[in-house]
Amino acid sequence: MLVILAPALSFALVAHPVTRVQPSQLVQRAPAAIASMIGQVDDSELAKKYDVVVIGGGPAGVAGTLKAATLGRRALLIDKPKAAPPGGGLDWGFGGPTGLFSKALRDCSKSLDIDSLKAQGLDDDVIWLQIQNMCVRLATNNAESRLAELERFRCSYLQGDAAVSRSDADDGARFTIDVAPVAGSEPIKVTADNVLMCTGSFATRMGSIPFDGRRIFDADSINGLGFLPESVAIVGSGIIAIEYAKIFRKLGAEVTMLVRSNAMSALTRIGLDYTIAERLLQSLADDDVKVLEYTQIKEFVETDVDSEGCSIYGGDCEALTIALESKDGEDKGTINPEIFLAATGRKPRTSMEWVGGAGVEKGERGHIEVDGSFQTSTKGIFAAGDCIAGPGLASTGVDQAQRAVGAMFEQQSYRASEHFPIGMWTIPEIGYYGLTKKAAIEKGIDAEEGIATYDACLRGRVFAPDGMLKLVFCKDTAKIVGVHIIGTDACELVHYGMDLVDKETTIFDVISTLFTAVTFHELFKEAALNANEKLEFGIQWQELLNDLSSTAPTLDLSPEDLRGRFDEIDTSGDGSLDEEELLTVFTNMGHEVTESAIAQLMHIADEDGNGTLEWDEFFALFQMLQKLAQKQEKESAAEELSPELTTV
Repeated sequence: MLVILAPALSFALVAHPVTRVQPSQLVQRAPAAIASMIGQVDDSELAKKYDVVVIGGGPAGVAGTLKAATLGRRALLIDKPKAAPPGGGLDWGFGGPTGLFSKALRDCSKSLDIDSLKAQGLDDDVIWLQIQNMCVRLATNNAESRLAELERFRCSYLQGDAAVSRSDADDGARFTIDVAPVAGSEPIKVTADNVLMCTGSFATRMGSIPFDGRRIFDADSINGLGFLPESVAIVGSGIIAIEYAKIFRKLGAEVTMLVRSNAMSALTRIGLDYTIAERLLQSLADDDVKVLEYTQIKEFVETDVDSEGCSIYGGDCEALTIALESKDGEDKGTINPEIFLAATGRKPRTSMEWVGGAGVEKGERGHIEVDGSFQTSTKGIFAAGDCIAGPGLASTGVDQAQRAVGAMFEQQSYRASEHFPIGMWTIPEIGYYGLTKKAAIEKGIDAEEGIATYDACLRGRVFAPDGMLKLVFCKDTAKIVGVHIIGTDACELVHYGMDLVDKETTIFDVISTLFTAVTFHELFKEAALNANEKLEFGIQWQELLNDLSSTAPTLDLSPEDLRGRFDEIDTSGDGSLDEEELLTVFTNMGHEVTESAIAQLMHIADEDGNGTLEWDEFFALFQMLQKLAQKQEKESAAEELSPELTTV
């Protein structure tokens, strides 16, 4: 039996008391009797041993449960809901990632023109209520979809707080899971042979910040924001901080970001390409987001302000007073935002008392320690997602959970990749996969990059000209090792880039690929063409490689020998050779070269475009052919040592 532990997303959207959204007021597609049964499992089912119990109803927990079902195993998912109605029912945040609220809020900010709504006379309370309802509907749709998936695969879902212990049950199960259910007061016991912990994470809180959940928030409690703010201060420089900065600016608020160090270095540390980071910071500046670098909070001077004042029923919204200082303690004045958000990272949710009792070991930072199969120090207990060390992304958590279940039942595991796709839901989006040019060079790769701005393709020119796509490639092999995108649909486009990197595709392959017209995918070809210009042997040489493969290795002639052959053929004495004469040079050297190859060589080497090769052009051509010979010899030697390392 598999047990997966992970908390649902805290989606406590709370409006002003006068306009508070109650669960009963939200869209409920199912009849009340059916809705109340969500998260409950029949006693007769719970009495049977499970192959696996999964603890945690986030993306990793749901994925692990479904994976077990596809392997023909009996699985139960247990989750402590954060937004279910009293007595149980649909949990809006079920199956959603930690950032579900920010993604929903971002969608609302793009869909609604706040300035236009205010110009029409709509009050802030009305606008915020609309935003809340839109967010809840988006979350509800996601939760219902995940529940439908579990039902389709006959997976059980139980709402409750779970604790795991070693079992002495008669059914021979290794573990007993005690559950305090949401619906009903009687505790429940289930048994399982395996447990999968997907308990997630929670926002890091700095002790000096007086969080109150009304005006001072962390990245979790911001879900409970009860009004539309006119000014926001955000501490942090990572993905979450920037996402919220762009969202609140789009919602019409003045935004100030507080960054303890340099904003650029903070972004490149998380893997962002330097040029992409430059464009992102420029977009913040273009949107009038104020970024205060080398700045930290000295103290919260005034926090005893009334949130009621932020409603049209109570007057103007009072502002907080926050004193700032530099890292060296130099006074940097004060700011007066209506709300404050700390987006300073996350911690694993592993502090439950039963974790140690079950013999599960944790690392210094509280993460669950796992081996290569995601098994903990206790045989039969596995862990995946935010509760273990790693990137802490919903996508990687899903992959880890699936591989953990595969290993659990000795099935072929998913291939672990060195890289994973990153999507930043900023405005504009950012997506990247693989190496930056800097990282590639540090790994010993002779790397270069091909760049295409969004206006290089028709769709970009018409709909979204601001953006850039970059292909990082190895100059020796032309293989793509990284893809970096900023602009519309970057989080979608990056998956094609991921495939290019994983399959070791060359820029020549991309140039030869057919893309549907008027799509952003045409940018990949434009970037590949730009990359081709930076290669010594670009695509114009590729057709010549076969024709010259037997010729190039024997063209190692001294400048004096080459000059003699040039003068020998230049019977007119005009100091140049035409195509027929160039062909004669190769023929006299004992090499059969096709006329088409000679025409292409002439085209490449004829720098002044006069249709003939002067001595300097002729000499440069043979220097290039000699480099080509050295390149082929190097590749042949590499192929003999390791055939799988064969390059283009």
